Amino acid sequence: MSSAHVPVLSSAAEAVQAASRLAAELAPGAAGRDREGRFPYDAARLLSDSGLLGIRVPAEYGGAGVGQETVAEVFRILASADGALAQIPQTHFAFVDALLTAGREDLRHELFGAVLAGARIGNAASEQGGRTAADFRTRVTGTTAGLRLRGTKHYATGALGAAWIAVYALSGDDLTLVFVPGDAPGVRLADDWAGMGQRATGSGTAEFDDVPVAAHRVISPWTQPGARRGWWLAGRLAHTAIDVGIAENALDDALAYLTTRARVSPGLPFHTPGEDPLVQRGVGVAAARTRAARLLLADAARLVDAAWASDDDADVGEARLALDQAKAFAADVAVEVSGELFAWTGTSATDDRHDLHRHWRNARTHTLHDPNEWKYASAGAALIERAGHGGTPGAAD
Repeated sequence: MSSAHVPVLSSAAEAVQAASRLAAELAPGAAGRDREGRFPYDAARLLSDSGLLGIRVPAEYGGAGVGQETVAEVFRILASADGALAQIPQTHFAFVDALLTAGREDLRHELFGAVLAGARIGNAASEQGGRTAADFRTRVTGTTAGLRLRGTKHYATGALGAAWIAVYALSGDDLTLVFVPGDAPGVRLADDWAGMGQRATGSGTAEFDDVPVAAHRVISPWTQPGARRGWWLAGRLAHTAIDVGIAENALDDALAYLTTRARVSPGLPFHTPGEDPLVQRGVGVAAARTRAARLLLADAARLVDAAWASDDDADVGEARLALDQAKAFAADVAVEVSGELFAWTGTSATDDRHDLHRHWRNARTHTLHDPNEWKYASAGAALIERAGHGGTPGAAD
């Protein structure tokens, strides 16, 4: 929960302005947070205090009700300052959308009010030991004392420091989403994430030992009519925006190093590295691809908004096609730019004190959320289907 008065942002313009202010405040500490490799409680508190967590809450509940295009822009701006910090609220927005899709009125009022006051909703989805990360053993079960939640989750991004945690749990044979307070009895969170990148996300272990659950806090968004509109696309859109922001951050830091610290290689007839045509080409290609990724992101975001507002499966198909293309391309660009920057800046840029390698580590780690080549394949399958049958793009995941 926030430690100060939290402004209620009332428009898309206010949301973008707030994101820009927060990014400027967070950027100087990004390398330090990466080196520390722990959950950044102070930075997370600044996020809560910014009012950004409530921008998706609809006007009828007191929020701005901004569209997914604005949410994607907020994620891009935050990731252009710190890709790890930007990932912390990614699931928060997905769970706000889940409440819009399937939440009862009492639950919406309860959680939307908390969110507008700065509460963040953390994530507890993936588990270890199954054939896939979606093989769940965590369960919510009925007892004589009411519903109880039991299970262990891993990669629980955003759970640390969260006022609420949304837990994927089986109820009988059905998958549900269970909302529990972050400080509920039986909730134990560990800051044990040890990945090479996105170190400051706090994506650690979450244990739920006989946690009491209120019945109205158990929902199943996957079975609701809103799922037909593709509410689940929004989470993928946020991941895409984070990749674009990481690429932009890497490019900006590389240019700053290139123009202030990098030296010319011996034997080359230039006074500065920036005069080298090969360096100029490398920067030009990286900048063009990064800009293209940003434009694809904006296009996909507009189509995701259209899918949210539509009851037509064709609109969901169009959004999915654009998002598959944007996500796959952004992932490639983030990895390429963050790796290639060392070819322009030289060996000295690899010194740990500059921490420029965090951009590649963040990009490589974050882009593994989805098998990237399958996104290209999904987009290709949709286009082939359209060409062959004149149908709606909509290949399987």
